[in-house]
Amino acid sequence: MLFRSFPDEKASEAAGSSTDLDECSHESVDSGEAFKEDESAPTLQAKLVHAYEKSEGLQSKYVRALADLDNLRKRSARDREEAVKRCRVQILEDLLPVLDAFKIGLEEARKIESEGPVVNGFSMAVSQLESTLGGYGLTCIDATGDKFDPKLHEAIGYEESDEEDVVLKTIRSGYRMFDHLLRPASVLVSQKKRSEEHTSELQSPCN
Repeated sequence: MLFRSFPDEKASEAAGSSTDLDECSHESVDSGEAFKEDESAPTLQAKLVHAYEKSEGLQSKYVRALADLDNLRKRSARDREEAVKRCRVQILEDLLPVLDAFKIGLEEARKIESEGPVVNGFSMAVSQLESTLGGYGLTCIDATGDKFDPKLHEAIGYEESDEEDVVLKTIRSGYRMFDHLLRPASVLVSQKKRSEEHTSELQSPCN
């Protein structure tokens, strides 16, 4: 009887020891996991902050890229407009002598006859040419009776008059395309008449 009960006691003691070991291992595992969780919290926070900073940096780069693209688009449009304007200016400047020739021909034809097929033909050609070029911004500068403006007029002679610096006659018409001056108008400008006393002083010999 004593011999049979001895193994049971050993087995129960062994089972108890195994249970204690399992409990200890579970406790150590739980404490390790808790330690890992506590240790990874600052790391996750740092990664989150880094992700936010990276997102803000990408957003800033995206905004700058959009601004650069918009500036490039505006600059390209402005360059195209300037290129078209330069081309128009060159074409209109080349056509001004042709327009002058038509006007001179019309004036000469009118000296022979005021009406007739030739005069009417020249008149229609000049009107149509001026209308077509006017569609591209060409404007004639006929300054007769206006105040002399050196920005628009070129004085090629002076005549005495009761008024000062008034355009008496336009010798050759000027032209501009919108605000761009293509050619100033060649004009005769008035000068005030000098008094007889002032004229005699200028003509008297020096003493």
